[in-house]
Amino acid sequence: DRAGAYARRAGGLSADHDGTTVLLLPGADPSAAARTVRAELGGSVTVGAAGPVSGPAAVPAGHQEARRCLRALCALGATGRAASVRELGFLGVLLSDRHDVRGFVDAALGPLLEHDRDRRTELISTLDAYYETGGSPLYAAEKLHVHPNTVARRLDRIRELLPDFKEPDRALDLQLALRLLRVRDAL
Repeated sequence: DRAGAYARRAGGLSADHDGTTVLLLPGADPSAAARTVRAELGGSVTVGAAGPVSGPAAVPAGHQEARRCLRALCALGATGRAASVRELGFLGVLLSDRHDVRGFVDAALGPLLEHDRDRRTELISTLDAYYETGGSPLYAAEKLHVHPNTVARRLDRIRELLPDFKEPDRALDLQLALRLLRVRDAL
């Protein structure tokens, strides 16, 4: 079988378990591993990944997390794709054993947080106001007490850093990350 052959070449292990093929592969990036496995196996293979895990005792939990990821991909209609729980946005936070809220916020908003920190801009507050006002740049400008052109320029910068910020699934992740950021800062 191709999955087993790939696992051996990569220095890992392969087994069949409950109708799925399970691979235990070396490496620190489960997302990259999932994409590589998907490319190696081709066809309409769906790959859910988790990890990394440290030591044999952590393997069962990693396996369960990868199975939850695989089931989520199928439930979302993303069959034939590869992903780790990290790539599932807020669903990944819920499905992961680690519930890495900080990692989710940083992954979702990282480019804006970094831009604001390095350049003393206010992209985070602009995006937050934009979503809170139903996607209205004019109402966001009123909420922020700035000129609408200022919001338009900031939204252009946001679009450069997060090109998909208006797509519904991405917008949901970003809005949740903004709320979690607010709560984290309040605490």
